[in-house]
Amino acid sequence: METKAGTTIPPELAAELTTDKRFKSAWDMLRPSCQKDYVERIAKARPEAKSAKLERVRSLTIDYAARHPGKYLKTRKIVS
Repeated sequence: METKAGTTIPPELAAELTTDKRFKSAWDMLRPSCQKDYVERIAKARPEAKSAKLERVRSLTIDYAARHPGKYLKTRKIVS
């Protein structure tokens, strides 16, 4: 699994994204640079800190999506 920019997602994060649809939907809303930053946070974390980092990334991502629900929706102007 890769980010929008082609960065390989760590297995722990990939597993969360495939099992949690809400998290995956919110993840897809993130800019490529944000996805890359979160991937690096998890990849560089010590083994004992990975689960906490992963939960923090999940929380931040879902919170972002909740605060910006329509940010990436395409809007169409309807002409009548």
